[in-house]
Amino acid sequence: MPTPEDFVRPFAEVALANITREYPFAAHHVARGLIDIVPASEKNPAFANSFDWHSSVHMHYLLASLLGTKSARSADWRDEAIETLSTHLSENNMRAEAGFLRDNPSWERPYGWAWAIDLNRALNASENSELRTLGKHTQVLTDTVFDLILEWLPKVPEPVRHGVHSNTAFALRRILIGARTQDRSDVVDAIAKAARRFYAEDQAWNFRQERSGHDFLSPGLCEADLMAEVLTEDELAAWLPGFLSKLTPGSPTLTPVEVLHPADGQQSHLYGLGLSVAASVMRLAPLLQRIGIEGDDIELADQATGMLTRVDLLMARGLGASVSDEYMSSHWVATFAWEALRLRAA
Repeated sequence: MPTPEDFVRPFAEVALANITREYPFAAHHVARGLIDIVPASEKNPAFANSFDWHSSVHMHYLLASLLGTKSARSADWRDEAIETLSTHLSENNMRAEAGFLRDNPSWERPYGWAWAIDLNRALNASENSELRTLGKHTQVLTDTVFDLILEWLPKVPEPVRHGVHSNTAFALRRILIGARTQDRSDVVDAIAKAARRFYAEDQAWNFRQERSGHDFLSPGLCEADLMAEVLTEDELAAWLPGFLSKLTPGSPTLTPVEVLHPADGQQSHLYGLGLSVAASVMRLAPLLQRIGIEGDDIELADQATGMLTRVDLLMARGLGASVSDEYMSSHWVATFAWEALRLRAA
């Protein structure tokens, strides 16, 4: 299996190509009248590229993350990357993007919101002063997402459990982590309260039937990922084994799906599914192992070990697709591949 450093340059090239490519672009926006029928770049001056808004946001996040690697320090693409990020993430552009979210509070909810938080977090964590300045610029977007989350969550009767963008748990976990780094206890508390309300009573998730033909997330593993951030250690020891009790190394969830038509944008989600499942397994299996060892539960520890044996197989097809010539995959998959690669190397 390759290392993260093996992919730094290919991923940087993919990210730069995507965030400087305006078309094709899927706006995903409801027009209220002719005034809304304008080029996407007029409404979204930073993120009208990389096929759609959320993919643009997380490709910007990917590029910012890559700039923090050792090999990026002397890379020939470094200056172009910083210049492109600085142009797109200008103070004026971020005000415009934040204003658009405020005016359209259900747009890109919650998936795009989560990546906006991650982008800001990556910029703020950078050792590069120029990128930290961009973190200050993107703060207005982050604050807007935090405000929208606080307004939205109390009104949500049930979580969305699909394996696509609307999945509630996937986004809440990422926003929760971002809120913690900024000491936004109000946001942390709101997400924790909602997560407990949505998921605390769930048990024995049916992993055999969760997958559909255009998922890029495992609803069950996304939920477990979130609850691992929310529950206390004792609560998690009681909840997690029961919730994951039907997940075995032979479960369909841990078996990669062959993509028969890579140019189909929906079917190509399955490349990301293998990567996101692998990432969840690498976060959750060590927790399950520890719970099994501390509870003298050999079967539970073996279950976790078996889950980890599936990681490389799950990642293989997505890694190839992330740097392929097929735009329906390459406009987004690299972000998921980067996260899985870093977890595997940790």
